Amino acid sequence: MGQFEKMQISRDLYNLARREMDELAKTSGGKNFLAQSLQDARAAFARVATEIGTQYSLGYYPTNKARDGKFRAIRVELQGQKEKAQVRAREGYFAPKS
Repeated sequence: MGQFEKMQISRDLYNLARREMDELAKTSGGKNFLAQSLQDARAAFARVATEIGTQYSLGYYPTNKARDGKFRAIRVELQGQKEKAQVRAREGYFAPKS
């Protein structure tokens, strides 16, 4: 296998990993930080540290008690908050199945 084929495989694997991380962030309500250099990684860690200090966790008890394994959509909204406030939450969850 030549150098160009190896480079293409590396590029394909990188793109696959990036798509998977984007999907993980989307489904978990998280955020994906891209870093192409050590300086970018340091900046990403600093942003994570800043965000952790300003996050809130919410929980609730669903009114639908059915243990049917179905997807339950959730929506979180802010009311009366400043422009900088932002909601990142997953789109829903699967109910437990008996």
